[in-house]
Amino acid sequence: MLYLLILLPAIIVITMVIIMSQRRLDRNKPVIIREPQPLFEFDPPLTPPFEPSDDFSEETQLLRNEGVQADYTVLIVDDQPAIRMLLRELFELEGIAVFEAPHGRTAIELVKRAHIDFILLDLKMPDMDGIEALRAIREINPHVHVAMITAYGDPDKLEAAQQLGVLASFTKPFDIDIVKKFVISKMKS
Repeated sequence: MLYLLILLPAIIVITMVIIMSQRRLDRNKPVIIREPQPLFEFDPPLTPPFEPSDDFSEETQLLRNEGVQADYTVLIVDDQPAIRMLLRELFELEGIAVFEAPHGRTAIELVKRAHIDFILLDLKMPDMDGIEALRAIREINPHVHVAMITAYGDPDKLEAAQQLGVLASFTKPFDIDIVKKFVISKMKS
């Protein structure tokens, strides 16, 4: 009986704490505010720098900043759009032209068609991994500088990447300043 008198108020207090914290979480949910759509576009849409081939679908269309007059070009190959966007902005601020590819076969197609000085290549992508893409890229351009970016540090794949001439490997989440300094120093040397 004594245990029941002690246990019952404790259960009530715990239940109240849970209910109050749930209400607090419900009140702190973010509010989504939609931006009004502009009445007209100021900038023309980006277009690819070449005509796509039959196996080069619009889904895998490459983007390039046409307004940048740059001495260097970087290709960012990653299936995560946020990482491509972050790295694009980082290098464009330095006056470097940036190409993007969401997967390996798009990167291979671009290396065939454009001059690329440096490639930041994700190791794990859905269509083919970075090693497969790098082997095909090396057949097209054996001298392009390449660094891997990966969340998965598989030692066998990283060793294979080194044998294919990868200069460095950056583990996600990586320090963007270190990546920027490394890429710029290798392009200028």
